[in-house]
This record gives sequence, structure tokens and C-alpha cells, in this order.
Amino acid sequence: MRTKKSLLALLLLAATSMSMFLGCGKHDPYVFDRINWNGDSGGSLEIINGSNKDIVLFIGQVPATSTIMGGAKAGKTTSFDPGKYVGEAEYGVGGWTVIRGITKEKYDENFDLSKATVEYMAMATYRKGTTYRIQIDGAYLGDYGFKVTNRGQIGMELRRNSPEGEKVSYLPALQVNQIIYAETSNGMTLFPVYVFFNKKTGEVSTLKATSMKSAVDVSPRSLMDETKLQSYTFPDNSIKWEDIIGDLKDPVAYITVTNNVRNQSAYFTNAGSTDYWSQNGYNTIGSGETLVFEVEGGDVEGGTPRMLIAQLRGRSVDVPIRFENENVNPRIENGYNYEVEFTFSGGDPLESSSYTATIIKGEKRKIDFGTP
Repeated sequence: MRTKKSLLALLLLAATSMSMFLGCGKHDPYVFDRINWNGDSGGSLEIINGSNKDIVLFIGQVPATSTIMGGAKAGKTTSFDPGKYVGEAEYGVGGWTVIRGITKEKYDENFDLSKATVEYMAMATYRKGTTYRIQIDGAYLGDYGFKVTNRGQIGMELRRNSPEGEKVSYLPALQVNQIIYAETSNGMTLFPVYVFFNKKTGEVSTLKATSMKSAVDVSPRSLMDETKLQSYTFPDNSIKWEDIIGDLKDPVAYITVTNNVRNQSAYFTNAGSTDYWSQNGYNTIGSGETLVFEVEGGDVEGGTPRMLIAQLRGRSVDVPIRFENENVNPRIENGYNYEVEFTFSGGDPLESSSYTATIIKGEKRKIDFGTP
């Protein structure tokens, strides 16, 4: 009898302790922290955490225990397998999702994760066999912030100082009053760049306004009192979304590059001096690999000449990229798809004449604005 009473007392004590724990609204890091901080072996989505905080990552629209993808330790790169979260069929076709992040401290403080403050958001595309990389910038995690609403019908990146500037945050279509974080209260100028994923083709297109003065100067304020945070709208409330559509255009051409040179990675460069970075975050093309790059061309019909150079063998070999049977810099027109192949044609591997780098112009991309 004494044993039964002792057991009953222990059970009551455990229940009382759990009740008190749930009432305080916090996660017990020893009981509830089953976060995968090691990632998935061979995962195709790389998260680079450039901040000094551990971040809990969620996939999809609402942070919840069921949508936890894993965690990214401060200063570390962690890979995840999107197929585990979107299903193998969807993973094979390809698509996009929103990755949301909450610092480990905020995660521990909120038992109801739907009420936790999302401190990081990014768009991530996925497709089986393709690696994609996104980065958490510590400059946009901090004790200051402002609110932003995206009135557009497609997702939007906010970029600092220019449409080509560093990415501050991502907002899905029609996102309302999302808090954007900053390390300091220093003001910044933000430019909206709309990001469109075509599920039929798997293409990611970036679009910017060409005639509207779309930049907005913002003022981060202390998060101690959220009622005093400044609120901003992209585009401005005085402008209709229907009017924006006709003003958006591709600021770049989309060049798909394949490296057919065996046992050698290659660089795709502007004039041999500046590397282009692929849409999924790489500045080299591995042997047998195909990556998509965005290159600023011209808006005039036929395009603008660009000195595109492939570099191999420790950058000791520069191979000019040319249209077939031409020996001049290719003219690149914004909004169009292009294909480039690097090939070793034989001879001395340290001579540029031993390689070919041929470019082919494809069709102009079509954007269906009826699909957010």
C-alpha cells in the first residue's frame, strides 16, 4: 500500500510540475528541444548562419512543432533535405517555399510557437538533384526593427541601397505587418525586388520596377515597444497593383551554364575580373554541373555586348564566351534565357584555344502574374 501511495504521489507531483511548466508558456530545453542541429546527410538546401545566434528553422507558412525543419548553429552551415518536408513527388518536380527562423532564445520562451516572433524569412527553391543556398545575415537580427506590408501578388525581396544590393528579408505575397529586424537604429534605403517561381518550368525570375520611385527610406526603432515601430508598405498605398504589373520587367538575362570539362571546376565571370554567382549561391560550376546565373544585359532590342569569360585551371586560362561562328562579345538582352556550355576540345589544357565556350539565345521568359 505504501508503494502505491508513493507512486501516486510521484505521479501527482509530475503532473503538477508539468502544469506549472505549461502555464509559464516556455519550452523546457531538456524535454522539448528535439531540434535537428546536425542537418540531413546529402541535403540539397544549405543554410549559412552568418549570425552569432542559434536559429530554429521552420518550413511553410506558420511556425509550429510540426513544421520545424531543424536548427542552424551560429556561424555554421547546415544542409537539409527538402524532400522530407514537401514529399518526394513534389521534390522531384521542384517548387519553392518560405523558410522562417526564430532565435533559440525566443523558441525557448514560447510554448505556443504561432505567437513567437519570426526573426528571419527567406524564399528557398528546391528540386531533386539541385543544391540551393540561403544565408542568415547577422546585420538583420537584433533589437531594432520596423514593419513591412507586401501589397503585391507575388513574393518580394527587400534589398539594401539598390535593387542589386544585399538581401534584407523576403515577404510572401500579401504579407501584412511583418517585422524586419536590424542590429542598430541606423536608417537604410530599401528597394523591392519581386521574385517569381514558375512551377511549370522551374525558373526563378527577379523583377524590378523601371519607372516608379519605389525605394523607401526606413527607420528601425527599439523593439521594447512594438507600438512605436514604423510601418511601411510596398508598393505605396496610392499605387494599384494592376498599375505595377505593366511597369515590372526583368533587370537581367538568365544564363544556364553547363561545365563539360572533366575533373575541373570553372568560373563564369564578367571580363575575367568579377565572378557571377548562381541563383542557388555558388561562384563555381563543378565538372558536369549546370547552374543558372543572372546577368545584367540591355533593354534595347538585340541586347548589349557583354564580355563574358570562362576561367579554368586556377584562373590561369581565360576562355571568351561566343555565339557560334562569331568572334565578338555576345549581345545579352534582359528577360531572355541563354545557354552556355564549356567544353575541352583537345590540345594543351593550359591554352585557351583548347576550349570552347558557346552561348545560345533562347526564348523570352513569360510571367503569369495571375499566379501569386
